Amino acid sequence: MADIPDSDLDDVARIRLVLARELETINEYEAFARASSHPEVRAFFLHLATEEKEHVSEAVHMLRMLDAHQDSRFTTPIAPGHFQQAVGEAPPPAAVLAPPPPPPPARQVLNGRSPVEPLTALPPQRLMYGLPAPPPAVESHPLTVGSLRRGGGK
Repeated sequence: MADIPDSDLDDVARIRLVLARELETINEYEAFARASSHPEVRAFFLHLATEEKEHVSEAVHMLRMLDAHQDSRFTTPIAPGHFQQAVGEAPPPAAVLAPPPPPPPARQVLNGRSPVEPLTALPPQRLMYGLPAPPPAVESHPLTVGSLRRGGGK
């Protein structure tokens, strides 16, 4: 997908691209943490990896909402011995395997939200991870990031 401009991708493809990047970033942060000799730096990288894992969870949630076929792959149990059969090995004995978990209840989505998500009167840009974002500081401006700030980023 590297040669396809992001503007030509549909939403599902964009989410999959973001998911791949988040997974790569988790690996990088965890490698940085393992290589770090300072405990506080190690904790910093592990904190960043944890945040990326939250993003992975959110991206998977979005994929499951937007792609019913992808969602069905999460709800269909993988048969015992599936991976061994793929490489030509015999599946493990059935007595060793735990019984598959019961299928989850059907998810209902109303206006893009599952029933477990809290409804709020706040606009989406005022929410962070489903929680109200802190109010902006009195002296802040909505565009305060580098060159996006009005006036050329000065």
